[in-house]
Amino acid sequence: MRTAVCVNEVTKGQIPAVIDFMVGIRKEVFPMIRDERLPEDMLNFERIYVEPEDASFFVAAAEDGRVIGTIGVLRYDDRIEAIRGRYHQESAAEIVRCFVGPAARRSGVGSLLFREAARFAADAGYSKLYLHTHHFLSGAAEFWQRQGFSIFLDQRDDWETIHMEMACCSNS
Repeated sequence: MRTAVCVNEVTKGQIPAVIDFMVGIRKEVFPMIRDERLPEDMLNFERIYVEPEDASFFVAAAEDGRVIGTIGVLRYDDRIEAIRGRYHQESAAEIVRCFVGPAARRSGVGSLLFREAARFAADAGYSKLYLHTHHFLSGAAEFWQRQGFSIFLDQRDDWETIHMEMACCSNS
């Protein structure tokens, strides 16, 4: 039986549950990460995703309120050496932290989350959407290609990094 899913911009009250969810999924999909410290964006969630007008974070919740998926949108900061200088300042949004819980995978939750993130990015005036994924994440590159992303660089590095992008449509 399929349950109803609610996708919304994260509220301050949801932040602790969202971070707990992401920590659990991160341990599952990146078991090679041994460092227990939270990444910068999780430590400073409000400053990075809630306060800026050009960033946002969306959460998918089951009927009982449990977090079953997440996705973030923020301005790409040119931090990745392999693609440094590819995007004009302020033109590209990065799609980050797209995680769907095991029980909700392949049920459309990821697509629902991405639609909200893409709508936000268009409204915020971005012209490109960028993300990276990894070959060891089963089905991830294919999922993003179904959403409209194209691979522009397959690094074949230690992390099996795949860089992807798509044009961001205007909602006007």
